[in-house]
Amino acid sequence: MVEPHLLKQDLADALNVHIKLLREVEQIEADHMDAFTFMMRSFGFMLDRSPKVLLGSDDEELNYMMFQYYSLLTELKYNLILNYPYAHLQGKTMSDVVAVFPTTYERELKQWWEEKTGLEVEETKQTIAIKELEY
Repeated sequence: MVEPHLLKQDLADALNVHIKLLREVEQIEADHMDAFTFMMRSFGFMLDRSPKVLLGSDDEELNYMMFQYYSLLTELKYNLILNYPYAHLQGKTMSDVVAVFPTTYERELKQWWEEKTGLEVEETKQTIAIKELEY
């Protein structure tokens, strides 16, 4: 299993990328506001418990949070490609914007979840396979 300090580093890196994204946004085109709002709300759900998990020492809670983070990030990528392919933020597609978020231990955390629950995690709930999102 992945060492907790490595998962915490991935989570801290995700928070830093999110902060940098917020800091660098200068203007959002009105026609792209729905995609931006969807993306920001998604990050809110993905990173909601981050400070508590980073300050805590509960490895199980950390693993669960990171499993959710990786799963929701993949889901966000699919949704942006399928529902908002037109949307841009400062010259980048929304897909390019979220591509910089870390996914370092995604495979390991899905395996952890499968072993813990006995459930098989589908790579995506979407019905369309998108090659560039496969890990």
